[in-house]
Amino acid sequence: MSSLKKIGSVTAESIDNSQEYLKHSWEYYKLKLFMHTAELSIGSVKLVFFSILGMMALGLFSIALAIYLGDVLENLALGYVLTGALYILLMFVAYALFRKKIEKRIIKKLSKTILRDE
Repeated sequence: MSSLKKIGSVTAESIDNSQEYLKHSWEYYKLKLFMHTAELSIGSVKLVFFSILGMMALGLFSIALAIYLGDVLENLALGYVLTGALYILLMFVAYALFRKKIEKRIIKKLSKTILRDE
């Protein structure tokens, strides 16, 4: 009878330990998920914030360039058209030159953030 009580006690203790392990594992993964979500969210908010500021500055510089070109060419509309064409040309050049580099950088950053073990 004593050995049956020991087996029952060990079994109950094993179940309790397993439940405790699962509880702590669940809490750990919830915390890890929160940490990664927070890092990605903070990075996204900073990117959006600085992108908006950059776009505002670029917009003002573009208007100034268009007005300057319009004065030089004595045709304001032509200044705006040339400024727009310049940006379209820059967009194609940047896409051709930096597409792969940008993709690799994003993948590295995400993998470093999401897949790291702590």
